[in-house]
Amino acid sequence: MKIINLLILFLTINLCSAQAIKGIVKDKLTGESIAYANVVLKNGKGTYANEFGDFELKIKNINSDTLKISTIGYKSRLLPATSFKTDVILEIFLEPEIENLDEVVISSKRIKYGEKEILGEKRDGNMGVTSLIGYETTVLIENPKYKTGKVNSVYINLKKRKDAEYIATFNLKFYEFDSITNSPGKLLYHENLYVKPKNKKYKLWVDVKDLGIRFPKNGICVGVEMVNTSGKVKKYAYFGPRYGYTFTEEKDLQTWSNYHNTGWRDGSIKYKNPKRTKVGVLNPMIGVEVEYISE
Repeated sequence: MKIINLLILFLTINLCSAQAIKGIVKDKLTGESIAYANVVLKNGKGTYANEFGDFELKIKNINSDTLKISTIGYKSRLLPATSFKTDVILEIFLEPEIENLDEVVISSKRIKYGEKEILGEKRDGNMGVTSLIGYETTVLIENPKYKTGKVNSVYINLKKRKDAEYIATFNLKFYEFDSITNSPGKLLYHENLYVKPKNKKYKLWVDVKDLGIRFPKNGICVGVEMVNTSGKVKKYAYFGPRYGYTFTEEKDLQTWSNYHNTGWRDGSIKYKNPKRTKVGVLNPMIGVEVEYISE
């Protein structure tokens, strides 16, 4: 009888502690809402704020979990889940992050540009790979000339998903390559850049030549984050388009993934096809057109 009572007490405690937490993300200086901010729990479950900054997230461990709210251009914020009360929408204010603009603005009239080049992995096979909402896939685009320049445009090879129920939005990001940690480093562009792709097989080009994005001597890391901007959709709903992935045999094109800004992980796909006797790595076909500074 004691065991039964203990089980009932345990279930009651867990049911009571499980609840939906609600909040709205705002700019600390202006008070305006921040659209599509990342909201993720310490246990890994995450979501996005909607276009009005509102979010709702179910949580089981209300007494022990922690919430992280982040987006480009603002300092991340950590909040204990106990900050949220039932039936109360908590206002969460993010502080703008002030960066040294001199480091990223390179589109001065005094700088002259010359040679242009399109960089990215050469295609060897083309497979469609579906990412997940909340994941950012980032690749290193190496700089073969080891010369500074700027990024004029970005391309992403895409594949149609026939069973897609809605279209994801892409959030493009640009980083320095940190050779010490062997991962994306500091941001080179400090604003979210949302792009709505088409669900078909094509190469999506995005013009960024007026944004002053520097192309460092050791290359650039270009990220594509999958964001749901379609509102509420059913759980596990299929979305498109898919990434086009290519086969790399001689070396790994460095690829990382990042779930709701929780940290970088290996984003490449190990590949083995017994029919073709090929073994190697699959990476997304993402590239850039750059323009080098004239010497």
